[in-house]
Formats: sequence, structure tokens, C-alpha cells
Amino acid sequence: MSGVSERPSHRLPRHIVPEHYALVFEPDLDRASFAGEAVIDMRAREATTEVVLNAAELDVTEARVQWDGADGVMAKVSYVPDEEQVVLTLPVEAGPGHLRANLRFTGKLNELLRGFYRSRWRSPDGTEGWIATTHFESTDARRAFPCWDEPDLKATFGITIVADDGLTVLSNARELSSELLGNGKRRTTFADTIKMSTYLVAMVVGPFELTAPKWVDNVPVRIGSVPGRGGLRDLAEDAAGHALSFLRDYFSMPYPADKLDHVAVPDFAAGAMENLGLVIYRESALLVDPEQSSQAERQRVVSVISHETAHMWFGDLVTMRWWEGIWLNEAFATFMELLATDDFKPDWQVWTSFGTDRARALATDSLQTGRAIEHPVGRPEEADDMFDEITYDKGASVLRMIERYLGEDSFRRGVNLYLDRHRHSNTDTTDLWDTLEIASGEPVRATMGTWVSQPGHPLVTAELAADRTGLYLSQRRFLLHGEPDDRQWVVPVTFRYATADGTVHRGQVLLDSTSTTVSLMGDPAWLLLNEGAWGVYRAHYSEGLRRRLFGALDQLDARERLGLVVDTWSETIAGMVSLSDSLRLWSGLEGERDPDVWGGLASGLGLLELVATDDELPLLRRLVRQLAGTAFADLGWGDGAVAPGEGPRLARLRARLVTLLGTAGADPDIRAQARQRLEDADSGRSPMAPDLATAVAQVVAAAGSEDEWELLYSHYKGANNPQDEMRYLYALAGFNQPHLVDRTLALAMSDEVRTQDAPFVFAGVLGRREGSALAWRAIEANWETMLSRWPPHSLYRTLESLPALVSAGEGTITQVRAWLDAHPVSRGERKVAQARERLEVYLGFRDRVAGQLATALGRSG
Repeated sequence: MSGVSERPSHRLPRHIVPEHYALVFEPDLDRASFAGEAVIDMRAREATTEVVLNAAELDVTEARVQWDGADGVMAKVSYVPDEEQVVLTLPVEAGPGHLRANLRFTGKLNELLRGFYRSRWRSPDGTEGWIATTHFESTDARRAFPCWDEPDLKATFGITIVADDGLTVLSNARELSSELLGNGKRRTTFADTIKMSTYLVAMVVGPFELTAPKWVDNVPVRIGSVPGRGGLRDLAEDAAGHALSFLRDYFSMPYPADKLDHVAVPDFAAGAMENLGLVIYRESALLVDPEQSSQAERQRVVSVISHETAHMWFGDLVTMRWWEGIWLNEAFATFMELLATDDFKPDWQVWTSFGTDRARALATDSLQTGRAIEHPVGRPEEADDMFDEITYDKGASVLRMIERYLGEDSFRRGVNLYLDRHRHSNTDTTDLWDTLEIASGEPVRATMGTWVSQPGHPLVTAELAADRTGLYLSQRRFLLHGEPDDRQWVVPVTFRYATADGTVHRGQVLLDSTSTTVSLMGDPAWLLLNEGAWGVYRAHYSEGLRRRLFGALDQLDARERLGLVVDTWSETIAGMVSLSDSLRLWSGLEGERDPDVWGGLASGLGLLELVATDDELPLLRRLVRQLAGTAFADLGWGDGAVAPGEGPRLARLRARLVTLLGTAGADPDIRAQARQRLEDADSGRSPMAPDLATAVAQVVAAAGSEDEWELLYSHYKGANNPQDEMRYLYALAGFNQPHLVDRTLALAMSDEVRTQDAPFVFAGVLGRREGSALAWRAIEANWETMLSRWPPHSLYRTLESLPALVSAGEGTITQVRAWLDAHPVSRGERKVAQARERLEVYLGFRDRVAGQLATALGRSG
């Protein structure tokens, strides 16, 4: 029996599994096509007359299957297009035992940034040409070669590339040989890889320039880019060497491949992809000029490199069994990225910055359309919904909480045991719980399992007992709207408080039921739940405790203040805390000097800007100027440099305040200064401080007219590094005049903007009060073009800005609902549902504060 009839439609049968692929590719960059050959060694577990593989957009022109050393038989080739499968039917039974398939095939180098695709590069001197590259995650290896394109069907890969002589060709493993063929082509053969999943296979073909190898424990590390980008690789080289060394030491395990190349390509749908030995990036995530970039831009490069390097162990060496377990890859890579980046530059304070990412994840987790970190995935396209802030940032937050609960040493031992025990294989979450329990002796599965297996997170409420020396704690699920269900968690609650004599006390309790009471050392002058903001829960206080805590903000560190701002504002949106209480907290932070805390404040002010009426808007502008003006008065514009004794985050703070004052605050002095500083930089009178460049561009756009649009457009077209290109392109989304908004949207749909970037330009316009309705009109008009030209999973990136339509009229909102009902997206369906739910949340909030917003703003102002 073949077992074919028993297989689910979207999964391959398991009666034959691959062991080794010998692959040959010959891309034709000009004709946008490629030819390929595959010799696949397989193991048949039973006799069969069919071999079923994945293939999409390929033409298999020849298929021969061999066994028992014979010449083999020609197989009949047929396709199952809806399942992206190819079936090789044999005239006689083969197996059980070793089989070998010999295949020839052809395919197209598409321009949709998936599978094997081509991308146009341009250098600053105007030279341009094509490169070919790959992006296979989740299930696009099948667009490059017939294969078992499921993560647990691992095999080894030997890759050969035939390309024009003079081009750089790279793959996962080191180069074994290079042979000039005499027809202008060169044949390059690479060593066999370790056993790995198909989605990790990678190739790059083009005029790439590589740095000289930097050796880290006998592993050569190189940075690659297209011509004209060579001066932007120094930071990446330093960060790549550091990440490899740091992670090797943390895991107590050698790097699992024989070389490590980090290569930037002009067009890439994701930020980067962790292909074993050949990590591929979009340019802005790898290439940066340290002298002409902001701290945030440099931090992003270091963080992404660290993240992708961590995947060499988590994801490549040890891989999830199926896509519902992708958190085992991505959450761990995010967690390790933070550890490695913090070690690289401690004064960046990345764990505080991560509080912003955590807040974004918990905002999604507070929706009824949220999902568990580990959520069932059926058909392969459903995997797209797993690559989100729940997997990456909530998952990393849960890991940090587990680490704090178990202790750093026990956690690390458990992680290393997990990697050692499961190297070259596939795992489920239960395998991680097993090794953490062995290393720590704690019942990790019982205490932490619900954090991964069920959606949402708890709201932990703190109230004082009648005698003021007992703390009553209770939990329930937190939702931004709707009635919570009865889910519960085992919550490691930490708290800190001060008694009347000024003594600071700490406590912790494992809240494993609906409620509990803990004893205090006296009536607290103030009390903070979730010390360090490491717990994945929201803290809610009785009115009395909230008032006391608001009066002791100087007793909290920046991460804790950010957590307080985010929790209080979320509870205000949910109707649990009054708007006046949030405004009172904001007023207490006027002198705040942490940029990420200001990021939390800006998020709340941004929502108020969306829901405010035209009459209320001037009051909101005044509030913004009052709040941010105090902090900015201490800093001034300066020269963007860091003053003695102050860390690099000061420059980020200045940029944050300039942006807030010049956009939401509409401060005329800030707007005039921003325009002048851009003019001075352009004329050479005064250089622009790199950390201010993005803020200045955004402020110029917010107050700009036709001349300013042309100015920012010229900066976009003349950019000589990825960061400048992105800052000025995205700034064009910030204009307010309708004809300039339309002009930006038209630009995004033109060939002047790469399809990797266009969805984010639309998202920027859609996410603004002045642009949302105009952007939606353009989305409807260009819907089919977006679906056909943009990368398949890109449209939902734009639609994630739907909640800003709360500022549009009811007619537009009704039209949006009807359109999306009639035009469901095939990729990112859950993300669109979440954006739609968030819009409904914002509409409810708008209606709830109607009539009180002017009063609250007037009182605060």
C-alpha cells in the first residue's frame, strides 16, 4: 500500500521520506527563469507506486526513480495544484528501502519576493542590474525545487549553482569547487549541509561584494552587499562576530555550520531570514553608516543580526515539528537577541526598549481575536498568522518571566540540555518543559504551560485589606472589550512597597487561584505590582493604591514607569480606569527623561488625537505642548551629541520630544526650527544630528506644503544609505493636505517605490487622522493591483492600520466593513480580524469619552 489515501490534503504522506538532496540550479537573470536538477535519496518505509512531493510554479520535465542499483524507471508526472504537490507515479512497485529520484525541472524567477526570485539593484553612481535570491519560509522552497516542504522532514543538501562567470554565488555551506565551463558560465559546488528543513535552504547570485572573513573559533564570518554599499558594513561585521561568540558561549555548543555569511539584498519581504550559514536581510536591517545613523537605527542592525544568529541553534539545529510550534524558534531568538545586544551595548538599555514591544504584544493579546502563543496550524498558509508580536514578543516575555522564576543558571542549563538532546531533530513545546524541569527541579509544565497554551493574559488587581497590613490579590483575564472568560494562570506576582518609616520591602507569591491574601509589614506609603515589569500580566490597583503610586513615581525605574503608563492607559481604553486618572499620571511624568516611557505616553496621545473632535483638537495640542515642553526645555535642540555623564538614550529622548511636539503638538517654534535645520543641513551650514534626522523629516511633513513634499521627495531619491531612503520615504506619509496625501499614495503604487516598502507607506497614511479616509479610498481603487504586485503576505501589513479609521466618518467605516466582508484576504486573515476588532474597540472608546474629553483636557491643560 502507498498510504497516499490516508494523508490529509495539505500534508505529504510519510511512507517515503527524504535523506539527501543533490541540487543543481542555473538561473537566467535576464529572462527571469531557472533550470534545475535534483537527485533525491529517499527511504521508503513500505512498497509504493507513488512518490508525492511539494512543487509550485515548477515544470518537472523528467522524472526517473531508481532502487536496488538498477537504472530505474521513468515516472509519470502529475500535479495537484490546489495542494502545491507533484505526484510521481511508477509503473511498478518500488521499495521498501532506499530509492533515488532523478528530476529535471524549470521555473520562473518571480518578483514577488518569495521562493527563488530576482531583484533589481542600483548603485549610487547609477549602475544597475539583477540579482537572484531566495526566501523560502514558510512553505516556498517548493517554488524552487520539488521537495518535502514540511519542517520535520529534514535532510542534508548538496547545492551546485551554474551562473555567469564573474558573479558571486553563495549557498548554505562553504564552497568546495569552482569550475569555468567555457561558455561564459561557472559551476560552483558547495559542501553538504547538516540535516535541516527545506525552508532553510538559500542561494544568492549576483555582483555581491563580501568583506574579508572574520574568524570566530574557526568559523569564517562575512558581510555581503551589492556594489556601492561597501562603506556600510563595519557595524554589521562587529555585531556578527560578537553575536556568534556570545551565543556559542551561552549555549556551550559549537556553531552548527561551516561558515556564516550575512548578505543584504535590495528587495526582501521580511526583515531577515535565518537560513543556515547564509542569512539574508533587507538592506536597512544590515547595512548602516555608524556616523550618519541614529542610535535606534544602529540598535536595529545589531538586534536583527543577533536574532538571526540565535536561530542557527534555535530553528536551524533544533526545529519545531510543525508551524504551531514556531514560537520555539522565534520567541527564543527574540530572547537571545536581547541578551546578546545588551551584552554588546549595555548603555542602550534594550530591556527597557523591549517594554515597548511587550506592550504592543499585550495590546493584541487583549483582543478577543487574540490567540495562544502555540496555536493550531492546519494548512501551510495559516502559518503566516504565526509570525506576529504574540509569537515574537509575548513569547520572549514569557521566556524572560520563566527565566526570572527559575533563576538564570537553571534556565540556561535547561535550554542547553534542550539543544543538546534534540540537535538535528524536531521538537514540541513539551520537550522544552521536560529539560527545564530536569535542570531546575521545578514543575515548569504545571506553572508555565498555560502561558503558552491559552490566549490572553491576566489582570492582577491589588487591594488593601481592612487592617491595611494585608494585600488582597485577584486575577481574571484582561480584555479591551467584552466579557472575560474564566481562564486562569499560575502567576508569579512580585511586588515592592515602602512603609511609613521609608523602608522598602519586597514580596512575591505564586497566584495559582482566583485570589489570595499576603501579609505586609505595615500600611504601605506606596506599592508597585510586577516589580521590574517582567511579569506577563497587567497590574490594576484600587483607587487608594493607585493614588499613592502616582505620588511615588520617582521610586520606579524606567521599565516600571513604562509598564505603569501602558497598563493604566490600556485599562482606560477598557473602561476600568478613568481618562482623568491617565491624564493625571501623564502630568506626573512631565519631567520624564526616558525615551521609551515617552513612547508609551505618545501612544496614548496618538489615540486621543484620533478620537478628538475638531473642537477638542486644540486642547489636545496644548496638552502635548505642556507635557513634552517641560522635558524639551531641559534638553533644547543641542547638537544631538551626548553630554558628559549622560547615556546615548538622551539623543533618542530629544528626537522623541521633537516628533511629539512638532506633530501631535503642532508647536510652531518646533516646526519652524525643523524646517530651518533641514535647510541648514542641505546647504552645508550646519550638519544634521543623525538622531534628529527622522524627527525633523516627520515634523517638516506635518507642517508642509508642496515645497516641503518636493524637498523630502528629493531626499528620498538622493539617499545614499538605506536609513535615509526609509526615513524620507516614510516621512512622505505624514503630509496633511489632501492633494499631497494622494500624491504620496500614487508614489507608493509606482515603480519608484519597492514593493517591500509600499505597504508600509500606505500603512503610514492610513494610520493618521488626516490620511485614513484618503488611504482607504486608494486601497479600494488599487486592491487587485496590490494583490498581484506586492509580496503575497504584504497587504495585511497595510490593513493593520485600520483602527485609525476611527477618525473617519461613519459612512467610511460602514464602507470599510462591507468591503472587507466581501474581499477576505487569503494571507494574514487573523491579523486583519484583529485590526477590525481594534477599530471597534477604538469606536467604543471614542463614544465613551465623548462629552468628557474636552473637560478632561481642559483640566489637564
